[in-house]
Amino acid sequence: MDNARVAFRRLRVLLAVLLVVLTAGCGVVEKLAGRKGFRSGSEVMEPTIRKGQYFTVRTVDEDYVPKAGEVVLYRPPAYWSDQTPRPSADVRVSRVIGVPGSYVSCCDATGKVVVNGRSLPEPYVSARPASAMDFEVDVPPGRIWIMGDNRDVSLDSRAYQNATGHGTIAISDVVGVVDDIGPN
Repeated sequence: MDNARVAFRRLRVLLAVLLVVLTAGCGVVEKLAGRKGFRSGSEVMEPTIRKGQYFTVRTVDEDYVPKAGEVVLYRPPAYWSDQTPRPSADVRVSRVIGVPGSYVSCCDATGKVVVNGRSLPEPYVSARPASAMDFEVDVPPGRIWIMGDNRDVSLDSRAYQNATGHGTIAISDVVGVVDDIGPN
């Protein structure tokens, strides 16, 4: 009889643990895998990521080295306030155009962004020219120049050229790199 009670108690404990794991499992799995899921809240990355589309990011640490062309999730600098206070959890998604040491400008005679003297092939850009706004910037160490793929609506580095950092963001503000985009 005592063995049956002990077995029953163990079963109850096991079921309770299983219930906790199942209800919190997604967060645990995400943390263990270094991945996090998001749903796009805007059209700034269209056509690459459509508004409402689910995507996952591989979280990064302090050793992250950005690569041009990566789509990243980042925390916008405080001075990108747009006249409205932002919650600390606010994140945005954009594409890395310029890495530290790059010279980025817009636009060449064909309407393309130029990086270190070379026209950037950007098949993901929603319209030409690649930017209606002219710019040129030397990307400082520890910072990146980012732009959305839907350049007509994206508030990205171009919109903050006259602010601290000349529109660049700190690499440490990057939360993760998009590694999977779900179906529409």
